[in-house]
Amino acid sequence: MKNNTINIVLVTLIIVIFWGYFTVINLTFEKDIIEHLKSAERYAKNEDWNNVLEVARDIKKSWNKQKHLLMFNFAEAEFAVFENHLSYIIGGAEGKQLDTTLSNILAAQDLWNNTKQFVPEP
Repeated sequence: MKNNTINIVLVTLIIVIFWGYFTVINLTFEKDIIEHLKSAERYAKNEDWNNVLEVARDIKKSWNKQKHLLMFNFAEAEFAVFENHLSYIIGGAEGKQLDTTLSNILAAQDLWNNTKQFVPEP
């Protein structure tokens, strides 16, 4: 095979791998994470702490089941920071601290949106 053919095959393979990866990530996590974080935000603003705890624990459970998929394109620091945000959301809801809970929900949403990008921001 000629070099051009090999290059085209390799570039096509890389594009297919990235497309497949992001498709699986979006299908697997999109509703589990974003919708739950928005629900948690809504419940926190209404100071419905039991529902915030329930939603945050659901997020944590979903995250723990499927976080291995994110390890391919997720820096270690962001991975740990996202887990910390989830813990702070749970802790803030248990302590009924609106500022802690809301700030960590919003930070987790921003971090999650960044991870879904082809090239995440630093």
